[in-house]
Amino acid sequence: MTLSFNLHPTNHWTDEEGLGARSGKLIAIDGIDQSGKRTQTRLLAEKIRAFGYQVLVWNFPDYKTALGRQLRRYLAGRERFDFHAIHLLYAANKWERASTIARDISLGRVVIVNRYTPSNLAYGMAHGLSRDWLESLEKALPRPDLVLLLDVSPKASFKRKTVLRDLHEENISYLRKVRGIYLQLAKRYRWKVVDGERDPRAVSLELWSYVLPILRK
Repeated sequence: MTLSFNLHPTNHWTDEEGLGARSGKLIAIDGIDQSGKRTQTRLLAEKIRAFGYQVLVWNFPDYKTALGRQLRRYLAGRERFDFHAIHLLYAANKWERASTIARDISLGRVVIVNRYTPSNLAYGMAHGLSRDWLESLEKALPRPDLVLLLDVSPKASFKRKTVLRDLHEENISYLRKVRGIYLQLAKRYRWKVVDGERDPRAVSLELWSYVLPILRK
């Protein structure tokens, strides 16, 4: 299938495009480590801004907060936590920004999150934790209008980053388990699964094919 989109839009939607009044949206981009989330978050934000939307981007974990700094130490191997405790921290880190995200959505802005609730589910379940328990931690967070799952193999992940991988990144068997759980969850919750091993431009075009209808709602 060939996807083709106008990458040089005018600054505003036109009435002919049938886009109507703007309402805020929350879009989550997720996937295993080194799946291209940061690159695709940046490209998507640029496209949506080109149409005149205000776009806010959050990266989780958010290392700017006290909880985020604890998570950074954990991922660097400098602190150890029980798996329940670490996934509580991942959830709490999102709760630190929840009111800001909800406010921006209410003001008609588009919020893009690089990792969100799907991440804690997949990585937590790969640690042997209950899906129901993990969901209970984050079920009252702002709900995404769209979840985009960038699917890459752990082998591809390791090719993209060969050194200085964090506690999760360095464990290829764990990443295989996480990837499999992501794909199971994607079927259950109807997330959009996108092959992230292609050229970034091709990935970006496919993501846009899913995002545009959401913006039109």
